[in-house]
Amino acid sequence: MRQKESDIEALLIRERRAGLPLPQQILLYLDPFALFKDASRGPAPVRERALSYNRTMRWVLVPYIRRWVLIAASLFLAIAPAEALAAEVKIFIIPAALAVGASIAVTVSFLIAAVYLLLGSKRE
Repeated sequence: MRQKESDIEALLIRERRAGLPLPQQILLYLDPFALFKDASRGPAPVRERALSYNRTMRWVLVPYIRRWVLIAASLFLAIAPAEALAAEVKIFIIPAALAVGASIAVTVSFLIAAVYLLLGSKRE
């Protein structure tokens, strides 16, 4: 779901985000790059403006890093109780699903941190 640039800037306003349907709010809560512009398309001046905007808005990634680290930690900590439950009830898929979810959350956290660092570097 790619939004227009004017829509992206409008989503920075809390009241606009609050007016969105719940599924779209959840998507914005989890998608760290929804509030960024596409700097890979269009003429060079448009790409440069988008990159400049993205560098200015990189602070938005900090709460997403914290959020995804918390998700990863929660899923990781839930593995042991799920394994104990699976030993009694013979449900083997739950611990595996939590482990996969924790791995994905850790990967997303590192990806967001890498983008944060790359947006902070000056490329000439």
